[in-house]
Amino acid sequence: MSLIAFAQASLNQANSLYYILTYLLFFVLLFLLYLPGVNTRLTVSMLSRGIEAQLNVIERYLNESKSKMEQLLRERGVQDPKSFVDRIAEMFIIDPVSIEPTDIIGRMRLLLRTGEDKIRDLITLVIPNIDSVSRSKLEVSAEVVNSLNLIYKVIRHYLILAKKLNSVILLYQLQFVVPQLVKMSEAYSKAMNTFIRGIPVGDSLGPLVAAYLFMKADKKWNPSRDTVAGEVQFEGRKLVVIKAEGPMATVGRPGEAVANVIEEYKGKVSRIITIDAALKLEGEKTGSIAEGTGVAMGDPGPEKISIERVAVKYNIPIDAVIVKMSMEEAITEMRKEIYQAASKALELVKKIILERTKAGDVVVIVGVGNTVGVAQ
Repeated sequence: MSLIAFAQASLNQANSLYYILTYLLFFVLLFLLYLPGVNTRLTVSMLSRGIEAQLNVIERYLNESKSKMEQLLRERGVQDPKSFVDRIAEMFIIDPVSIEPTDIIGRMRLLLRTGEDKIRDLITLVIPNIDSVSRSKLEVSAEVVNSLNLIYKVIRHYLILAKKLNSVILLYQLQFVVPQLVKMSEAYSKAMNTFIRGIPVGDSLGPLVAAYLFMKADKKWNPSRDTVAGEVQFEGRKLVVIKAEGPMATVGRPGEAVANVIEEYKGKVSRIITIDAALKLEGEKTGSIAEGTGVAMGDPGPEKISIERVAVKYNIPIDAVIVKMSMEEAITEMRKEIYQAASKALELVKKIILERTKAGDVVVIVGVGNTVGVAQ
């Protein structure tokens, strides 16, 4: 027999053996899958590995964000930034009792502001002479680290629990949710870089529209903390423009500001117009503009209800102008489409004023959103 023929025969035998082993392995696996408990254990193992990989991605975003905040603190002379960041990461706010709804908004306002003040006071304590812009960057960094830490811990909790209980159902639920949370965590991580650099984000759309009007303001004052107001003359009307005080990374207290301004004018206001970024639906175009009724404001409740209450008290109609964007676009560097939409939103605001008010009226205009990088 020639060497070639011998090699061919050996190869055929090897192939036959390979096919036999493959079929045997297939039937063994099929048998194992139908043994009681084995199918569940294999499924749990496979699902766990996929979720663990995604959890590692979130952990990386968390650690990167912590490192960036530690670096910011270190640059400003803080000796032990790690313990400070770890303390911030674990902070939480307990929701007020909702079973008894009496004055739930007032209680929520107190808790939210106490939480904000606590972080601000801690930053001022470790860096006594910090300027307001740098402090606001650290405050936003603290929010990012805290949010990422919460996402990471919750996913880790349910993953460990599912493995302990050998629960396929719980793992399937995690598998559905985790990809969205990974995407959210990535957005938070990108947002931190943007805020640290002091660049306007998509959510700065409302303050940017207000800033265009502020350029012609005759008078400016602070109606509430971290919030500025200014009077502008337009086609015989008096516009009172309100926005968070820039270029700090803050949303201010627009609801309280609107209530205070309207009380200053003794309720003689013809209309309130709010401008804000809004979450778009899949398929909608970034930068598209819509007009509606009500307070355009992504607020847990206290600021938004302040506007609604004062509007009801003096029977003032409320208009809303929104510019649509995704969550990632809202908290990361402002895109060209959103920037171009700001001037279009302003034109719509002017159109509403001309159509629904008359000469001599007072109109309150509120640019809602984080005013990072947007002055007045």
